[in-house]
Amino acid sequence: MPDVSANPHLAAWDASLAESARTARALTANLTPALQDRRPSWGGWSVGEIFEHLCITDGLYVTPLRTLFAVERGRPAPRLGDAWSPTIWGRLLLWSLNPSNTRPSPAPRKFMPGSTPRVNVIDAWLAQVETDRALMREADGLDLRRLKLPSPAARLIRLNAGDAFAVMAVHVRRHLGQVRRTLDDAR
Repeated sequence: MPDVSANPHLAAWDASLAESARTARALTANLTPALQDRRPSWGGWSVGEIFEHLCITDGLYVTPLRTLFAVERGRPAPRLGDAWSPTIWGRLLLWSLNPSNTRPSPAPRKFMPGSTPRVNVIDAWLAQVETDRALMREADGLDLRRLKLPSPAARLIRLNAGDAFAVMAVHVRRHLGQVRRTLDDAR
């Protein structure tokens, strides 16, 4: 899949997601079902649950973003641009998801994995990454600052489209660190 090039922010997030997918493949290449389901000694999520959480969270952005882009492209004069700056909510969310921040933070209930991750959850997440990257291509050329959507976590919080993409890129890096720690603990 070619990289997004017109918007430097989209290009960076696209590259980050591509790298995260490569990292996930490497980390889970020889993962047995038992290791995927084993929770770490400190009681956190298993590797399967982490990837289920990532599928859920990224998946909640897909329909709102697609709708937002379709509406914007259908306007007589779509708002175009390649600049981005986070909203105040986006900035706080990105700060809380920073991969160097390893403090546990509870996920909103709607982002919690169920008792059993879906079958082939890692493959499902890798497919979700490709969907996210395709969404970035749909957004290329649009003004990511002015296109607003409600946060999947709380409807009263408004994010811009750039916030959503930045969150996708940062959130997975945080959880790949969790996958590493979980696998280290299990082995």
